[in-house]
Amino acid sequence: MNQKEDMREMIRREIQSISVIEERVAFKNLMERVFLALYDTNEQMYSDLEKRVRDELAYDVNRYLIKTGVIERQYFDASHHLMSPMDDSDLDKKSYSLADIADVIEKQHEFPLMKVMLRCDFLQIHDILNNHNEFDGILETDNSNQKWNIRVNLRQNKSYLKKIGHLYQLFVKNGIPWQTVNAPYLYKFADVVLSELPEGINLNEEIKKIEINFGEYNQIICHDLIPIWNIQKLVLDSIGFPVPCEDHMNFEHLISIREYGTQHAYLAEDNMEIRSISQGKEKLSIISSASEAKKWGIYIIKNSKDSRIDHYTYPIMQNERAETFSEKFHRKWNQSVKTKAELARFIKGFNLEQYVVYLDCDIMDQLTGAAETYSMNMFIEDEIRDTRAQKKLLLRFRPGEREPWLQRDIASFLISEVQRIYPEYECRGVIV
Repeated sequence: MNQKEDMREMIRREIQSISVIEERVAFKNLMERVFLALYDTNEQMYSDLEKRVRDELAYDVNRYLIKTGVIERQYFDASHHLMSPMDDSDLDKKSYSLADIADVIEKQHEFPLMKVMLRCDFLQIHDILNNHNEFDGILETDNSNQKWNIRVNLRQNKSYLKKIGHLYQLFVKNGIPWQTVNAPYLYKFADVVLSELPEGINLNEEIKKIEINFGEYNQIICHDLIPIWNIQKLVLDSIGFPVPCEDHMNFEHLISIREYGTQHAYLAEDNMEIRSISQGKEKLSIISSASEAKKWGIYIIKNSKDSRIDHYTYPIMQNERAETFSEKFHRKWNQSVKTKAELARFIKGFNLEQYVVYLDCDIMDQLTGAAETYSMNMFIEDEIRDTRAQKKLLLRFRPGEREPWLQRDIASFLISEVQRIYPEYECRGVIV
C-alpha cells in the first residue's frame, strides 16, 4: 500500500469513529473537498518537479543510440525502415576491366578486387594481416579459356572506420557528447588487393571470374557482406528565408522533419560553422553563419524498432546503456565517483554479459605482453596526455556464452568507453 492509500485509510477510520452523523458528514466533506484535494495537488506538483529535474539534469544519451551490423547482400531490403548500408556502393555488383585494373595498379601500386570479412578472433586477424596475408588465386577472362595465376594480399579495410570518424566530427559540430560506437564487425573487414597482373594477359578482355584460395583460412572468409547501421543521409532544403539572429552575425535556418519522424535524432552537416542545432516538434532549427537559404546534409539516427519479421544472421550491436538518476546528476555537474563498484556498474549497464563478463581491475605501473584489446576511438586526438607517465588500468573479463569470435572486439568497445570516462589512466583489457 502506497502513502496515498495509507492517508485515505486513516481518514476512513477517523470518519467511522465519529458517532454523530451530522459531524461525520461535515468531516467527510471537509476531508474530500479541502484536505485530499490539497494533497492531490501537492503530489502532482511534486511529480512535475521531479520530472523537470530529471529532464534537465542531462540529455538522454540513448537518444543518439547507434546500431551496427552486417547482412548478406542478397538479403538486404532496400526499403528497410531502420538499417541502411554504411556505403551505398556496397549494393552495386562490381565489374572491372583489366585495363581499369592495370591503370589503378600503375597509379596506386595495388587494386582492391573485393572485400571480405574474417570471421575469427581479433588476435588471429592481427596475425593473418601481419604475417600470413599472401594467397594464390586464379583469374579467368571472357574471351579466353586460359586461366591466369595471380598473387593477392589482404589489407585491413579502413573505409568504414573513416565513416565512424566522420560521425564523431558530426557529433562535435552539433554539440552532442560522443559515445563510442559498438562496431566490432568493421574491424574484421579486409580488402583483397592485387599488386600486378600476369605477364602477357590481354588488357582488352573483361574479367569472367576470380577465385582466391585462402588455404587454411577458407572457413573463416565471408564474402558479400554489407556493413549496416541505423543512420541515413538526406539532403533537405531550408524552409523560407534565413532569419537574422540578435547577434547580427548568424542566421536561423528551419528544416521540416515531419515527413521523416520526430522520434528520430538528427545531425546537420555543413562546411559553414554551425553554432547550434535544436529539434522542435516537426522542425530543425540550425543557427549558422550561412546567410542564404541552402540545401543541408542531414543525418537521421533512427530510433524505431525492428519489425518482427526482420532477421539477421549476425547479431546487431548497439551502444545503449541503462542510466540511473545518480549518473545523470554526476554528468550534469561533471562529477564522477571513481570506485571499483562504480566502474563495475558502468560496464554492466551496457548489458553485454552474454558476450563478455567483467570480473575486476588492477592499477599498474606498466602493462606487459601483447595487447588483447584496441581503441575504437583512434580518430580522437589527444594532445595533452602523456601515456608514458600514466598509470595503467587493466580490466579483466571472462568469456560469455555467445559469439566467441566477437568477444575481444566487444571487450575493446567496453575498454574504449572506460577510457573515455577515465582519461587519467591508460586502459587495456584481457579475457581470462
